[in-house]
Amino acid sequence: MRVSIIGSEGRLGSALKKVVNNKHEFIYCGSPECDNEAIEKSEVSILALPIPETIEILDKYSDGKLIIETCSVKAPFKKYKGNIISIHPLFGPQSYETRRKIIVAKDISIPDYGSVLSDIFPNHEFLEMDSDEHDKIMAIAQALPYFLSLSINIPEIDIDMNSLNTLKMLVNLKRSENNDVMIDSIRYNPFVEIVINELIRNIMELKVMISDEN
Repeated sequence: MRVSIIGSEGRLGSALKKVVNNKHEFIYCGSPECDNEAIEKSEVSILALPIPETIEILDKYSDGKLIIETCSVKAPFKKYKGNIISIHPLFGPQSYETRRKIIVAKDISIPDYGSVLSDIFPNHEFLEMDSDEHDKIMAIAQALPYFLSLSINIPEIDIDMNSLNTLKMLVNLKRSENNDVMIDSIRYNPFVEIVINELIRNIMELKVMISDEN
C-alpha cells in the first residue's frame, strides 16, 4: 500500500515517519508544493498539519481519497464524518519510542478504521472515544496548559525550588511547542471557554480571599 505523510518535516510528522509500518511504500511531503501530487499518488494520506491546512485539504479530497487527520481538536472535523479517519497520536518527536497510544474519534472515522490503523501503526494501542469526549479531555489536558504557558512570563531566577521548577516547565511549553498549534488547540476547541472561565472565576475568588485576609 502506498501511504503519504503530509507535513513529514514537522514535529508530529517527523515522529510518524519513525513509527509507521515500513512494509508499505511511503511518500514524504514536507512542503505545500508537493501536497496534491503526494495525495493523488497514495491510497492513504496522513495529514500532520495545523487545523486550517488540514481542513483545506479535506475539503478537496475527503470524498475521493482516504485521509487520516491527526489534529488535537476534533470539532472542526465532524463535517467529514464517515469519510475520513480521525486520530490524535499521544506522542511526539521526544516520546514516540515510549508512548504508543493513539486516540481515535470513532464517531467521525470510517467504520473499518481499525484494520487500516493497525496495519499502518503496528504495536500501538488505540483509545476509542467520541469527538466531544476527546475535546472535553483535551480542553483540560492540553489547551489549559497551553493557555497558561502563553499567559505567563517569569524573569530568570537561579534558585532550585520544586515550585519554581514546576512553574518553569509550564512556561517553557511555549518554547518547545509550535505556537500556531498551541493557539489552534485553544481556538478550535469548543469546551475551552468553559475551562478558562472556571480558571478566571477561581482566580478572582482567590484574589478576594487574599484581599479579605489583608
